[in-house]
Amino acid sequence: MGLRDAILSAVSSAIDATGDIAESVTFVTKTQAGYDVSFGQNTAIETSYTVKAIVSVISAKISKDIISSGNTGELSLVFASKGLAFTPKTSDIIIRASERYTINDIDSDPVNASYTITIRKLG
Repeated sequence: MGLRDAILSAVSSAIDATGDIAESVTFVTKTQAGYDVSFGQNTAIETSYTVKAIVSVISAKISKDIISSGNTGELSLVFASKGLAFTPKTSDIIIRASERYTINDIDSDPVNASYTITIRKLG
């Protein structure tokens, strides 16, 4: 096992070790299925994936030299990438506690062992 594999396993174990602190959230990904000639439009297939993530409220944000404080309405999700069957995209939808969220930002560490995603409630 190389160093990258060891880091992937360590991050995955750390998320699992948080027990009930980590929440189950669902990613809904859309992929192009093709063109539907009957309706004259592109069709998409939605696939759902459940991951365990540590969720936190973002209480301050720095954006283009502007610092905002207080509740920004955004949440941060941190989850392991080991074993994921998909790569998160900003076009994905997150479902948490029956609420739908859009993805504003996606970051990962240098070896892609984890993702940190910023989300905001839809509607």
